[in-house]
Amino acid sequence: MQSCIFCKIISKEIPANIVYEDDATLATLDIHPSAPGHTMVIPKKHGISILDYSREELGLIMSTVQKAAKAIEITLKCDAITIGINHKEKLGVKHLHIHLIPRKDDDKGRPIQGVVKILPSEDIQETRKKIQEAMLNI
Repeated sequence: MQSCIFCKIISKEIPANIVYEDDATLATLDIHPSAPGHTMVIPKKHGISILDYSREELGLIMSTVQKAAKAIEITLKCDAITIGINHKEKLGVKHLHIHLIPRKDDDKGRPIQGVVKILPSEDIQETRKKIQEAMLNI
């Protein structure tokens, strides 16, 4: 996609701090990091949702996430890594990408559940049944 900044990084039209690249993915340091070593894994195939990728393609993407997580842990000696996927992102870059944010025990950050807080309006069992039924029909 011509206007996508990540596609431009992938095609080397604009510079980036690339830490890893293979045929399917690219890993680069985030230019607006939440922590030192904040890395994004970007599939080279443009898509905005995990639904735009095959099971095999998702496996290749997650393989790069795993490799990046190992490298970050070895290099930065972090206590944990928060991994988040921007799926159908409306506000940021409209290209699927996975953030790996190195964490320290005293970083004052929150777990990923702290990103959004909307209390459920229906019973958890009703929600479970609906999702379970949808899963059976996919």
